[in-house]
Amino acid sequence: MSKRYSEPLIGRNGKEATTLDALIGRSYTGYAPEESITAIAVIDIPETEKEIQEFYEEFVIPRRPCKINGVVNPEVFLSQLTPEKMATTLDADEVVQVERKVDGGFGSGEKRLKMKFGDLLQEMERGNTNLYLTTQYAEDDPELSDQARENESEKHSSEEHSSEEESKEEDDPAIQGFGGSGTFSDNDSLNFDDLHDDFSDSESGDHSVELETLGHELETGPMRMGEAQERIRELYQPPITSLVKTIPELPRFLDKLLPQQINLWVGCVSGTVSNFDELFKKLDNKDAKLGLGRLMPDGGSSSGLHHDHADNLYVPIAGRKRFTLFSPKDAVKMYTIGDIREVFCSGLIDYHRNKNAPFWRKLRDDGALVAEVARHVLKHNNNLSSQEKQELERTIELDDEFVEIDGSVDPPSFSKIPPAVLLLDKISDRQLREEVSSAVHEKWPLLGKANRIVVNLEPGEMLYLPTGWFHEVSSFGEKNPKVATDKLHVAVNYWFIPPNGRDTSCLYSHPDRYWPLDYERTKAALKHERNDKETDI
Repeated sequence: MSKRYSEPLIGRNGKEATTLDALIGRSYTGYAPEESITAIAVIDIPETEKEIQEFYEEFVIPRRPCKINGVVNPEVFLSQLTPEKMATTLDADEVVQVERKVDGGFGSGEKRLKMKFGDLLQEMERGNTNLYLTTQYAEDDPELSDQARENESEKHSSEEHSSEEESKEEDDPAIQGFGGSGTFSDNDSLNFDDLHDDFSDSESGDHSVELETLGHELETGPMRMGEAQERIRELYQPPITSLVKTIPELPRFLDKLLPQQINLWVGCVSGTVSNFDELFKKLDNKDAKLGLGRLMPDGGSSSGLHHDHADNLYVPIAGRKRFTLFSPKDAVKMYTIGDIREVFCSGLIDYHRNKNAPFWRKLRDDGALVAEVARHVLKHNNNLSSQEKQELERTIELDDEFVEIDGSVDPPSFSKIPPAVLLLDKISDRQLREEVSSAVHEKWPLLGKANRIVVNLEPGEMLYLPTGWFHEVSSFGEKNPKVATDKLHVAVNYWFIPPNGRDTSCLYSHPDRYWPLDYERTKAALKHERNDKETDI
């Protein structure tokens, strides 16, 4: 059973922090690395029913990451989504959200750009290393502001999405990419205060058309075309929305899990390798990040140390990746920006909504927003007592409370620890390494007690990473780049709803069936989209 903590867990020192670290260590009962540097388990893609069952028993249920030899959908991922073919395989005119490099790396809460996918690729081919195509935020992101949520339809509560509920951004004629000069404007950017799904309803189809599942009405009620299209776009995130008829929403060996989204990652690196010693000689003990920022001197770009709120299958397509992993058991040792409220057995980490996470919405162990589950139960359970209804309504009221902030904040799931600190062994000068290690221990004393796994990943391999596992991802291009596209790194992510069950017969154990019922609606949308169309699925 997970434990809940009424007081913030981060930002404490000494014995108090150690005590809190021990509490979290007991609340998370899943796998954790045994040694200070532990090797990753390596397997082939499970294919037989026996192999798939063993995969769930050895990795999914125990919450254990693993490296997988082989790739799902290789005919698409490794052939059609390479840097040379992406622009023709996907819609170059698709507008996407693009992250900008801040302080030498990515993973900040700064505004995102909106630009055409084709323009982004052109910028990267020109050598622009300051841009990164990452996750495209959806309306139910737990970090959205109250105002942003008010502007969005309540998809999981009303189950009907009107075509009139469109993002205000769609009416903005200024949406554009980079100009010929390679400069960009903040007017086309996004932040956590104003995120919208810019899906334009299809020109074909009547918005009043109700979709049916396999010959019977959906258990949660009829679904209009607008909701169906939005669900498809949230699952197959831009710019890979066009692949909905080409790749399945679930790899076969993971089809007992529920899909959350599939997205494309594209970035560009300079490939310039700097001297580690020179970077650390600039150490500033008075700076919050010791003067290191998000810089990585080994020629790669860093995601920053953070964790996610979904299970992940990571599929590199071009370039190379290095993952440094830490278990949810060591969450306190990661010095997160947000104040941890709870660490669940599933590995999922929830936060307090306060000045460090002003837009946070409370989660439960399967990643569902607690307030949205309350709305779902109020609508679909006709057997609730008056007291139960009042409790659910109070849950929704608490979710709507506002926290004032001054300025932007980074996501609460990110660590305050600069990524270069994870590579102290690269410092060649022994005295300098000892000095830096001492400064790091002074600032983040628990970090040195966290066991880690380091994984190098290349095309032809995949990484399964359960929710809540902290990871710093360093991305690199080809080892010996000869043309511009050799400096690009490309990957596809399959994201899954975190399972909270302990058996493959019931991986999602909540009696309200929130996620299974939600997926039934998405499957109906996919069936309608793929109906009478030839597909490789």
